[in-house]
Amino acid sequence: MARLFKVTVWLFPVLLAGCITGTPEMTAEKDPSMCNKPPAIVLVAFGTTSDRGREVFEVIEEAAHKRYPEHDIFLAFTSRTVVDRLRQRGVMVHNLPETLARLQAEGYTQAILQSLMIVPGQKDAEIARFSTGTLQVAYGQPLMACADDIRDTVEAVRRDIATGRPTVFVTHGNSKYPQYNRALLAFASAVENRFATAVTCSVEGEPGLDKLGLARQWAEEAGAVHFVPLMLVAGDHIENDVLGDESDSWKNLIGVSTASCATPLGYNPAILEIFFRHLDAARAALQATEG
Repeated sequence: MARLFKVTVWLFPVLLAGCITGTPEMTAEKDPSMCNKPPAIVLVAFGTTSDRGREVFEVIEEAAHKRYPEHDIFLAFTSRTVVDRLRQRGVMVHNLPETLARLQAEGYTQAILQSLMIVPGQKDAEIARFSTGTLQVAYGQPLMACADDIRDTVEAVRRDIATGRPTVFVTHGNSKYPQYNRALLAFASAVENRFATAVTCSVEGEPGLDKLGLARQWAEEAGAVHFVPLMLVAGDHIENDVLGDESDSWKNLIGVSTASCATPLGYNPAILEIFFRHLDAARAALQATEG
C-alpha cells in the first residue's frame, strides 16, 4: 500500500525559542509514476488590490525562478476579497484552492507552499487547513517564525534606517487574535534597542500607535520622518493609513513637512533570502520523506 502523508514545517502559535521543522503526517497519496517531477512551488500571499503594490510579486517570482530554476513557480492569494475585487477589474489572479486544484489537474504529486506572510498568524493557520487532495505538501514558514528570523530581519532592514530623522516601522498587527502579535513585539524590542531613533507602530492590535508620539517629538526636531513598511507590499495601508491626505494618517499625525517612505520588504533581497531559507527547509523535509 502506498504511504499517505503531508509534511508540515511550521507550528502554531509562533515559537520564538528556535526555528523548527515538523514531522510527516499521513494525509495524501503519492503517485509513483510522477516521482521524478520536481515539486511545484506556490508562493502564498495575502494579496493587494493596489496596482502599484502588486508589482512586488513580479520581483519575488523572478527571484524564485532564479533560485529554483528546476521548479515551476505559482502565486496564490489568500484574501477572497482581494481576489474578487481584482477579477471585477479584469485582473486575473488565483486563490490557493484554485491553485491546488490546478496542480493536481496538471499531474503534480508534490508541492511546497511557501508563506509570504510576515509573522505566523491567522492566515498561515488557514493555509495549513486547506485540503491538499492527492498532493504531498510541505509548508514553508513565514518571515519571522523564530528568534533567529527576527534577528536576521532586523539586520536586513538596517539599510532602511534613516539618518538625521526618526524611522517608524509600519506593521499590520492583529486586534482579534493578540497571540499573533508576539513576533511583532519581539521585532519592535530588537529594532528599537539597536537603533536609537527607530520605533515600531501597527495599523491595528499591538504594538499600536503608542510610540507615534515619540516619533513626532523627534520629527519636530529633525523636520522630517521616515517610514519603513514591515510589510511585503506597500498597498492600501501605506498609501492611505500612513501617507494619505486624511487628517488621521500617520504622516499628518506626526505633522512635519517632509515624510519619506522606504520600499516594502518584498524588494529587499536579504528578506527574500529568509523566505527562501524557509522554502529550502520545506523542500528538504519533503525530500526526506522519499527516503
